[in-house]
Amino acid sequence: MASTYDYIIVGGGLCGLVLAARLSENPTISVCVLESGTENFHDDNIDIPANLAQTWGNPQFDSTFFSTPQKEAGGRPIFLPRGKGLGGSTLINVMELTRASSVEYNAIEKLGNPGWNWNEFVKYFKKSETFTYSREDVEAFGMQFDKNVHGTDGPLKKTFPRYPDALIQPALKTVDALRIRCNPDPSAGDNRGAFVATKSIDTNATRSSSASAYYEPNKSRSNLVIITGARVVRLLSAKSSGSAIVIQGVEYLQDNAQKISSAAKEVILCAGSYETPKLLELSGIGDPAVLETFGISTVHDLKSVGANHQDHLTYTLTARLKGKIETYDSMQDPEVAKAQKELYDVKRTGLLSATPSLFIFLPLKAVDKDGAIRKSAGEMKLEDVNAAAQKTFKLQQQWLEDDRLSWVDINIIDRFMPGPGATFEPGKSYMTINVLLLHPFNRGSVHITSNSADPLQPPAIEMNALDNDADVGILVETYKLVQKFLTTGPLGEMVEEVICPKDELKTDDEIRDFVRQSLGSSFHPVGTVGMLPEQDGGCVDPNLKVYGTANLRVVDASIIPVNISAHLQATLYAIAEKAADIIKKENGLA
Repeated sequence: MASTYDYIIVGGGLCGLVLAARLSENPTISVCVLESGTENFHDDNIDIPANLAQTWGNPQFDSTFFSTPQKEAGGRPIFLPRGKGLGGSTLINVMELTRASSVEYNAIEKLGNPGWNWNEFVKYFKKSETFTYSREDVEAFGMQFDKNVHGTDGPLKKTFPRYPDALIQPALKTVDALRIRCNPDPSAGDNRGAFVATKSIDTNATRSSSASAYYEPNKSRSNLVIITGARVVRLLSAKSSGSAIVIQGVEYLQDNAQKISSAAKEVILCAGSYETPKLLELSGIGDPAVLETFGISTVHDLKSVGANHQDHLTYTLTARLKGKIETYDSMQDPEVAKAQKELYDVKRTGLLSATPSLFIFLPLKAVDKDGAIRKSAGEMKLEDVNAAAQKTFKLQQQWLEDDRLSWVDINIIDRFMPGPGATFEPGKSYMTINVLLLHPFNRGSVHITSNSADPLQPPAIEMNALDNDADVGILVETYKLVQKFLTTGPLGEMVEEVICPKDELKTDDEIRDFVRQSLGSSFHPVGTVGMLPEQDGGCVDPNLKVYGTANLRVVDASIIPVNISAHLQATLYAIAEKAADIIKKENGLA
């Protein structure tokens, strides 16, 4: 017999647990969260900040997706980790709490989404977080935070790094030598420049996730039911007396048994940019051309489901440093590792207490000095005929000459990260420079395949990475700028040898080849169930309700219509907080 709940939330990740906590504040309604993973959020590889990459690829914590083979990246599939378990990707991300520019948030509203603007986002940024920092610490790095845009009593704990790594100060001095400005508060609507980022780490030097911040304090509520190990395979739908489709409940697998839960009010998909479009398609909501290929009857024709996929593209350069510099690599020495663990356990400081924090966000003109890339990009035509892809592509073209937007993110990392030709040498210290392209022009898709018509198989994730000259050109010119970081000022003086790329690259063709060989993702997928007007290829309306349905919403990164110049989690906390208020208001729960 099916259990019935007022609200069924599919996915216990970032957005799912925020919604569960907020909706269950009203004791008269029942909330059920269905999560495919387990409750595993208090593990040293999660709680200890510096262990951030230890969970990637581990099936206990990571669903581990891969893209289809990427033609312009040497035919390689791209690794795409996604968090698994209560807390989702907030358990395995790098804990950055960066925000995009006010221009980008306002653009979401201008795309046809009333109420989704900078001021609204600030309201919900503040609601989601408690920001704690020492004035002495921030002033040492040129930071000066605007109290009007930071929260003081929200569930998520946000801090300024208490243990800055050994590369931050040399990097800031090098930035100054290169005449790049420092940004005293990149969260206040303008993120351009160099800054030390805030983190989702609490004052006890422990990761703050949606599980620890939103779920753990509220898990004893009698009206909140969490079902783990539950793989949702289909939405159960029926036509209402009008034209809208009513989602009656969900079908899921648990311990190899098929089960059903019914929804008295709403079903809310929070499964993420890969699983949410897959689940919609498996339920007959999507492009009939895709559905019919796999024998799925069309419940509702919504052609943009799975289309307009975007992600931040990235590559890394790695240098071996001179002498004995204390970096994360120092803990390869067992004695150092033991001492650092004791320092962390007793004083909650040291190498284990922090993650890489120095970022340089730059507008396109910083790497496109002569305007050739902007001119070429402005003349490009997108081959993808999907309306959502076309709409957001044209928006990015409008952004080309807007100096208020960051287009490139350069991250200075105090550790060795693997790359083509790079070999780790024990006893040495390393620096990795990570380059992110924040507004790539490629558009991909996420769809079921002949394999994933079996609901337990992953979807086909097509990125179409580097399918245009503009993206390649930006990454090539950014490579040239990064060379200056490796040869200029105090940072350059620390470099013994660049080991990735292994050989000096002297021509643009050589740099292009390196970019293609080393290209990866920064794991920020958006757009596959976009919030846009239906005539523009939208899948959900400004209230996050799926077009053509009476009681189905999507609240996750898939609804963000165009990618933004930020690591996504801060924005997603705000989206989930706002979504909770929308649902409460519509259902008389406010």
